[in-house]
Amino acid sequence: MPVTAKEFSLYGDVIVAPENYGRQAFPTGVAPVNRPVVLSTTHAAAAMPPITIEQLERHPFSSQTFIPMEVGRWLVVVSLTPLPTDIKAFVVGSGMGVTIGRGIWHYQLTPLHVAAKFAVFMWKDGIDDDEVVSIEKVTVHVAP
Repeated sequence: MPVTAKEFSLYGDVIVAPENYGRQAFPTGVAPVNRPVVLSTTHAAAAMPPITIEQLERHPFSSQTFIPMEVGRWLVVVSLTPLPTDIKAFVVGSGMGVTIGRGIWHYQLTPLHVAAKFAVFMWKDGIDDDEVVSIEKVTVHVAP
């Protein structure tokens, strides 16, 4: 399904520039817990639908914000639990970013059809914040 702020609100924020001149804040999207913010960039390989998901990850101590730098459409897969039946998949457009909330289960960045580059904001202090679980295989179909 295409991503909307309302549909994605259980999992974090959809980040889009305002239509009118001015600034827009996303205060719920940044969830540090006494950790410094780390800005990184990533170059993610393209995936061709359907997408097969066999693992989910989450970060108990930090949200993750993904800002597209060179991106077409991309897939964001999130869940409140690591159960395959709870997974929701959203198609995000080229001019949109997302913040995945702290502790939200998600799949890796998944650019559709064309490789992509993102800026990523996370709060880190050297303590491992990656929890990964294997799940029963889920196939996500994406409309062209």
